[in-house]
Amino acid sequence: MSRTELTLSLLGVPRGSASGVDLSPGATVLCAYLALAPVGGRPRAIAASELFADCTESSARRRLSTALWRLRSELRDLTGMDAVTTADSRTLGFADALEVSTDADRFERLVSPVLSKPPADMTDDDASVLDEAVRLHTGRLLEPYDDEWLMARRYRIENEYVAALDYLLQHAGARGDLAAVDEWGEAVLAIEPLREDLHRHLMTAYGALGRMDLVEREFERCRRLLLAELGADPLPETIALYSRLTRGAGPLSPGVAALEAELEGARREIRRLGEMVDRALEHLRRLP
Repeated sequence: MSRTELTLSLLGVPRGSASGVDLSPGATVLCAYLALAPVGGRPRAIAASELFADCTESSARRRLSTALWRLRSELRDLTGMDAVTTADSRTLGFADALEVSTDADRFERLVSPVLSKPPADMTDDDASVLDEAVRLHTGRLLEPYDDEWLMARRYRIENEYVAALDYLLQHAGARGDLAAVDEWGEAVLAIEPLREDLHRHLMTAYGALGRMDLVEREFERCRRLLLAELGADPLPETIALYSRLTRGAGPLSPGVAALEAELEGARREIRRLGEMVDRALEHLRRLP
């Protein structure tokens, strides 16, 4: 590794190294803050308020100065250069001679071109790119921290991660790869178990493989989750897809799908009322 390289692993618990030597935790977080900055760097005043939000303005400025001094000293020992610059005494950033790489940036560079196209247009090469990207994602951006300055980037990366898993699921279904369908389907639903569109994509993939048993299993899992967590039934389009896949019929019209959803809800309500009656009868039998 070159003495002018700074490598940051920011997805999950953050780790950093310069010239092959691990950075201290404090230096790693401050490097992450600078590495994730918009083009042009971070204004020093904003950096103080974001990194030390619980301090007064004057205290935040002092603490930032101390943190920057420590970071400069640590990086100078490792790289032999002044790695952190302050343009016009107002903007913080890394020196141009320092080569900075982060797994978060690499993840986004990989997924963005593929996610810009419809899932149906994915190629096997695209799937390989997404596979590489999702395996970089070992956790949320800067996992232990919940500072406001990182939330927008974290939210964006998490959405891209879910979308990448969904694309891989749909591509695996189109290719007829049951093992991959299972892998990506379980991975994405572990994150977003209540998103019906993801359940539908998994049902569609199983249907394309001719596995009606798995279609039924997935629909039932979706139904139970929604009932337990939201007290709701699947959407009409989910029920319509299930009916089409299991009965081999064409797509249901919106009116028929809505009616079927309403009847499904009525069946759930009848079952719930029956359970209430059973409990009431059991209570009466126990009365003296």
